[in-house]
Amino acid sequence: MIDLYGMGSPNVHKIAIMLEELGLPYRFHHVEVINGQQFEPDFVAMSPNSKVPVLVDHDTPDGPVSVFESGAILIYLAEKGGRLLPPAGKARADALQWLMWQTCSLGPMLGQLNHFLFAAPKDNDYSKSRYQREAARLYRVLDERMSRSPWLGGDAYSVADIATYPWATYLEKHGLVADDFPALAEWRARVGAREAVQRGVDLVTRESAKDAPSFKSASKEALDRFYNRI
Repeated sequence: MIDLYGMGSPNVHKIAIMLEELGLPYRFHHVEVINGQQFEPDFVAMSPNSKVPVLVDHDTPDGPVSVFESGAILIYLAEKGGRLLPPAGKARADALQWLMWQTCSLGPMLGQLNHFLFAAPKDNDYSKSRYQREAARLYRVLDERMSRSPWLGGDAYSVADIATYPWATYLEKHGLVADDFPALAEWRARVGAREAVQRGVDLVTRESAKDAPSFKSASKEALDRFYNRI
């Protein structure tokens, strides 16, 4: 059995989708981030960065294996399941480089844009504009790639597509229009139509609904701590 610790973030969606694609049995453990559960000692022991997702694999010959950081988890699961990451050569390099593009560029930049659009105090026009421009550039990079390749990592669906899809669903929320990114939109529709993707998204969406009452009733101090404003 595998334990997945998370809440409703795109990085958690990645791992649920991956587990569904591989058909591996897992249990989802909701982490109450607004209440600071990610800073409790037991969680920090698994994730020193106090972030979700975290995966604990109990199905190993040497005892439980704990993995944090979504990119590392995807590689671990791909190697465990023997699928969704080519074993060697150019195909593996292509899939890994686009996986790293997502974890090092697309995810962090879109995450910062989300903060300045939806959580930051007013009067942050420079920050908001800076991340909006960078987000648009990254979406164009993705659109260009998909105009030249059937899948993000090359000829086959892979961890690169799984990692990028949850973030690509933010396009319209960031004020952009899908018609301006036709190759991205077509790829996004194909990924979203996969049954495993739908199962993973549905599960995390249901679990993340548990956060709504907590966020609604949270104190200013709790929200400031969650958004790292203090």
